Amino acid sequence: MSDTPQPQPPRPRKPKLAIGQFVEHPQFGRGRVLDYEGDRYVVLFPGADVRKVAMTYEAMKPLDTRGNPEMDFLKMALREVLGDYGWIETETEMAPRWIGGTMRLIPGKEDTQSKDIPLDVFFKKIIGIREKLRVLEQKINHHPSLSWEDKAELEGYITRCYGSLTTFNILFASRESWFTGQSKD
Repeated sequence: MSDTPQPQPPRPRKPKLAIGQFVEHPQFGRGRVLDYEGDRYVVLFPGADVRKVAMTYEAMKPLDTRGNPEMDFLKMALREVLGDYGWIETETEMAPRWIGGTMRLIPGKEDTQSKDIPLDVFFKKIIGIREKLRVLEQKINHHPSLSWEDKAELEGYITRCYGSLTTFNILFASRESWFTGQSKD
């Protein structure tokens, strides 16, 4: 047995900037911190340009004082641990190319104003629908007075709902998170 201390894995840096905080980068301009990835900030710059900037990079300056970086870091660590143990689903994340994007609804009537919806808000609503369908599915399966024929019929409706939602699979980062309807097999 050796008395030589074993090298410890490097600790992740504690962020100084909060998620949601606006920053000024000398090369890329104004941006917004979206996330932390290891010892880097994930920052959205104009034109949906998402960049990873080292937390040690001192030239990027905060433009506001919103948020709490320590609390954001703690939430992310907790989410990672809960995801590792299967207590929360971490695979329902939006694909990076859509982060910061906008969905524009353009009406067919010329004198009507269009509506812009941030994709992250829309994505959360889609995830909410998925969760409500899963709860409904569980309630149907465990309902004491439904016959198996009724359960099968109601399950068919839920499966068709999932099939209708496959249009939005393009938004997911992971293929495992995709909606699936009834397969032909």
